[in-house]
Formats: sequence, structure tokens, C-alpha cells
Amino acid sequence: MRFAAVISLLLFSMLGFPALARDVAGGRDHELVGRYEGATMTLYKMRDYEEQRLLVKPIRSADLRAAGRRLSDANSLSISGKAYRIRYQGPAGRSALEVARNFHAELKAKGFETLFECRGRDCSDAGGSELYFALHDESPMGTGDIHSSPESQVFAAMKLVRPQGDVYVSVYVIDFAKMPEVLVDVTETQPMENDKIVFIDAAEMERQIAQNGRVSLYGILFDFDKATIKPESQPTLDEIVSLLKSATDLKVVVAGHTDAKGGFDYNIDLSTRRAEAVVAALARAGIATARLKPFGVGMAAPVASNDSEAGRAKNRRVELVKADEP
Repeated sequence: MRFAAVISLLLFSMLGFPALARDVAGGRDHELVGRYEGATMTLYKMRDYEEQRLLVKPIRSADLRAAGRRLSDANSLSISGKAYRIRYQGPAGRSALEVARNFHAELKAKGFETLFECRGRDCSDAGGSELYFALHDESPMGTGDIHSSPESQVFAAMKLVRPQGDVYVSVYVIDFAKMPEVLVDVTETQPMENDKIVFIDAAEMERQIAQNGRVSLYGILFDFDKATIKPESQPTLDEIVSLLKSATDLKVVVAGHTDAKGGFDYNIDLSTRRAEAVVAALARAGIATARLKPFGVGMAAPVASNDSEAGRAKNRRVELVKADEP
């Protein structure tokens, strides 16, 4: 992978970055952030409702390793809302510091306050490119030579308070191949539409299992990217316990389902751990584990499109599937 990244970097350099002549299709600058004059947009993603991580402390290597190279509760805030990720390249001849300070000044002029900022090797205790790896999960430049310029990196997390919902922005700039690369993350906080999932009691679970052989449950919730069951899941867990205590011959497969974000193997593992967590919770409530079989389906059985947050929310579920021999 390192060799391929270096070759890609050489090709970009020899050809004068021809692929960066035009903005990525469908992209647009965020109205509150804008872009540095002469830069080219190379990535644009927008989600109607998403959870973003906002770095508010220097990165510690131990925290990064524990989180699998991602930002975590130890160094960042979890923020949900309409989310944008935009990346720019260039212009040549400008330093990362100059570009970053222009962004910072513009945002402060619009009323943003600075929550955290760092520069160079002060962004992490290891003094290297840990911040780059934690933030970039789709950089086309690869990671081959990024270690050569961590001292050029500049990061700022900022917040704008407004009546219709606060806005959080992070701007990360680093010198790459003799020109700045800018990563902008914006989260416009807004309340998620609630009351879209109907609570299913034990009687309804039994009816659906008798009719369809399974029942889909949306009342079991987990911490983001984890298999930790949230406290608000207890009412649904209680109903499952009631069902299994009344239907003493019923055996079920507890199937965990995810949306399509992330790799296939990763989602299989996550859904398996979540199914196991549900089985463990039911066992603590007195249900014999011989009647329960955890199974991780991952993204393999969607019930809606994964192209929207509404569809992904329907795909994230736990199912009870009737089984003679779990």
C-alpha cells in the first residue's frame, strides 16, 4: 500500500495534478465557510443527519490506538445534525498556515468562537501525523509521504451559536506535495425527527413471529460504533423477556443488522457483537442462553436504501427470528 501511495504521488507530481483542474461533480462550498481563492474541491459529501466527531483536545497515541485510529470520547465531542465533509487542494505557492489563518479570520468575523486549535507537532503527544490519519478516511493522496510534513499541519475547531441550531466547523490544513490540502467538516445541529419508530410490545412481537417467522425491533439502541446497549433500550428488552417467559418453547436467533457505512467485514463484526450484547442482557434477565443464538448479519439484508439517513435508520435493527435449534 505504501508503494502504491508513493507511485500515485509521483504521478500526480509529474503530471502537474491534472485531475485537480476541476471541482468534484456535484460539490459546492458551504455558505458559512467558503474556500481559499484558487483552490480546487476534490471531495464533497453531505448527509441530512449524521454524527460527527469534533476534536477538542490534542490526540494521545493511547486513545487513538484504543479507538482504532479514530477520534473518541477521550479527545472529541459527538455532534449530530446535517453534516458536510469538503476537501480542497491548492493553490500552489501558498502555505498551510496562510490558508488556515484566512479560514480562521473569516469564521471569526462571522461570529464563530474557537473551541480548540493546534499547530504542527503540538496536535498529538507523538508529534507526528496521527491527526491526519484520524481525520482522513478517504484521502486519494494515500498516506505514503504524509510523515514528511506533520509540522505544517494546522487545525481549528469552531462553533457558531444561532437560534435555528448551532454550527460546528473544523478546518484542517496541511502542506502536501507543495500545495495545501484543506479538510472542512461542518455540522449544522438540528433535532432529529422522533416518533418514527413504533414501540412493539410482547404481544405484537409474538404476533409477528407467528405470522412472519421474525420481528424487527428498533427500540434497541447502541452507542455509536460500539456494542454498548443504551439505557433507553430497556423497555424493548423487557418486552422480549416477557415474550420469552410466556412462550416457554420459543427459541430465537437474535440477529444484528447494520447500515452500509463501513466495510463488510467490519459491519459483520459489529453486528455480531451487538447481537451478543442483546443475548447477554436477556440472559441477565433470566432467559436461558440455550434458547438464544446471536448472529451478525451486518449490511447483508437491508430493508431500505442506504443512500439516505432515513433508509440507514431502518436498516439498523435487531431481529428475533424463530428457530427450532438456535
